[in-house]
Amino acid sequence: MDILRDLLINILFLIIFLLFTPLLLEKSGVKSYMKKWIMTSSFCVVVILCISFPIAINDEFIFDLRLVSVIIGGLMGGIPTSIALLITTISFRSIFGGAGIYSTLIISVVHFAFLSIFYYQFKEFSKRKKLIVATVIGFISSISVVLVIIIGFQTPIQPFIIATYIVLQTISIFFIMCLLDVINESVVMRKRLIESEKMELVSHLASSVSHEVRNPLTVVKGFLQMMNQNDIPFEKRKEYLALSLSEVDRANQIIGEYLAFAKPQLAKIEGIDIKEVLEHTIHVITPLANMNSVVITKNFETCLIKSNKQLLQQCFLNITKNSIEAMPNGGFLSIFTKKKDDKFVITISDTGVGMSEEQIKRLGEPYYSTKGEKGTGLGMVTVFRIFSDLNCTVKINSKPDNGTTFIIEMPL
Repeated sequence: MDILRDLLINILFLIIFLLFTPLLLEKSGVKSYMKKWIMTSSFCVVVILCISFPIAINDEFIFDLRLVSVIIGGLMGGIPTSIALLITTISFRSIFGGAGIYSTLIISVVHFAFLSIFYYQFKEFSKRKKLIVATVIGFISSISVVLVIIIGFQTPIQPFIIATYIVLQTISIFFIMCLLDVINESVVMRKRLIESEKMELVSHLASSVSHEVRNPLTVVKGFLQMMNQNDIPFEKRKEYLALSLSEVDRANQIIGEYLAFAKPQLAKIEGIDIKEVLEHTIHVITPLANMNSVVITKNFETCLIKSNKQLLQQCFLNITKNSIEAMPNGGFLSIFTKKKDDKFVITISDTGVGMSEEQIKRLGEPYYSTKGEKGTGLGMVTVFRIFSDLNCTVKINSKPDNGTTFIIEMPL
């Protein structure tokens, strides 16, 4: 039991300082040069603790797992770490005295010389080769320690004890190297994931801005095409021109607001008439509806709410544009409002192709679109985020070939 206890204590030191320390350093965000010195200190601490809690097989042979730290530290940290481990090992072991100080001196110097020279080759090896080489070095090192004790100091050791020491040191090095490799892999994967998320964010941002700016540009194009007709009255031309200019202004505002993907800034909360916002939406969307043979019906109640006019228009334009595009062969778009308890309810219905339950569940996922290659899958993401920030709820009722209904509830 005493042998098992001391063995587990040595293994515990190896796990805490050689495995947990790299994880803590990675999460703490310590600079690279500081990480190296902290890890070197950890290797030295393991040496001190292992010497302080040796494993006594019997009166003939007392050993510890300090060489696991010496070998791994020398192979990973290079000459500075090897020097620190050499000084620590010899200095601390000399405190206890005895004949063992001489064997420690010989073994430590040999390990320092070998690891310092071999380090430059070792760091060029593949991960698999590093694991094999470190394990082989541990095996040879344990044999050399036994030979120094038996031949150099004429100390007889039973074969079972020799085998136990060799197996323990070799296996310890193997598993510590395996676990360090896993930790390093997780760190690399985490960094790659962060970089990937950053690139995805940039991609989302670019696609979102493109998607939102395209809406007002489409409207402007429609009005300009209508103004090109000869039978358009002068007053209508002025009205179309004014709407076109307002849409250009809206595109400019969208570009300014979409500096972060799906994080619309509620720049100004004010009292607005929801009827006025919906009337403006219908004015803007009418050319697209005419091109798709869609008839718009409406019934609005006047209601003042506190919200952001620009963002609400953006949401209603996205929904109504999607509804019209869902009716390529014509149909009816209905927009109704009513007060219900402490809510103001806006219902937008179309007679288009509709959606399945699976499509409804996925609606609002980035890059998911029911339009196939024609859609970016970002319009409804923006709609849901804006309505969420405005404390509105959205319900969707739809069935394939039976149209879609959006029910937006806004707090009064």
